[in-house]
Amino acid sequence: MIKVSQIYNAVDGTRQDFEVTFPAGAFDIKEISGEVTARGYIMRVDEGVMMLVNELEATQLTPCALCGKELKRKLNFTPSEWLFYEKKPLREDDENESLTLDRTRMEIDPFSPIRQDIILNIDYAPRCTKPCKHYEEPEDGIKALAGLKDLFKKGKK
Repeated sequence: MIKVSQIYNAVDGTRQDFEVTFPAGAFDIKEISGEVTARGYIMRVDEGVMMLVNELEATQLTPCALCGKELKRKLNFTPSEWLFYEKKPLREDDENESLTLDRTRMEIDPFSPIRQDIILNIDYAPRCTKPCKHYEEPEDGIKALAGLKDLFKKGKK
């Protein structure tokens, strides 16, 4: 949880840096291991509190999409913005994605947005950085389909 009492009582545009760390197991995402650390800032806005995640450090464990070799690499991440509403918005696109500010405790819970950021930034078809040893890519697409011509010839007889 991130305390927002100072930001909440400040003027719009006031910022406060944050850093949160979670164990990877808390997210229930099998491709992530170790710890997940998010850094950014929160900012007071008219509707509530905006959370901007500038950095997300996580390690992705996954097999290469071509050769199957186990890869361990840092998650590539695109910065994101999340709005925690002070009150229920008048018009919301998806009620399941509406984040609310806990005004009794004066805190926001960054867990759900960070989990979504991880899911959106996972590489589901990673490849080795160097050419795979146990996989040879065809030189051009024609050679890869060369065996099909023999199947067509057999079918016509």
